[in-house]
Amino acid sequence: MNSSSQSKFVCRWEPTELASTILSAPSREVVSHWISAMAFLDESLHPVMLAVSNQNEPSFNQLVLAVNSGFAPSVVLNELLRKGVVEQLDNGHVLLRRSTYVHDVPGFEASPRVRRQTYSPGRSVGRRQTDET
Repeated sequence: MNSSSQSKFVCRWEPTELASTILSAPSREVVSHWISAMAFLDESLHPVMLAVSNQNEPSFNQLVLAVNSGFAPSVVLNELLRKGVVEQLDNGHVLLRRSTYVHDVPGFEASPRVRRQTYSPGRSVGRRQTDET
């Protein structure tokens, strides 16, 4: 992989085990791309809200087609909505729910199951501060 393609992706997030379990392969690929491709992250490296099909800003259709031009954006969106992974806002944007992805913790195995087994008390891996209460 060359350096220009490496800078287009980050490894800050990974899908949760639940999201990986309930989603079809195309939807998992779309979520993984959304949380790692710089084109779909904000300046803080969080997934951006996407317009459903607006061409003037990053859109959900662009995201799906960037993953695989053979995927139907409406089919993927319907699955993500049905399974509660995204929320469609009144302004026509789609928001990836925070419960769908966690921090990719360096030094841990890739599997969330392994991460739970190596959990140490007093240290919360992959959770937001507000989730702890």
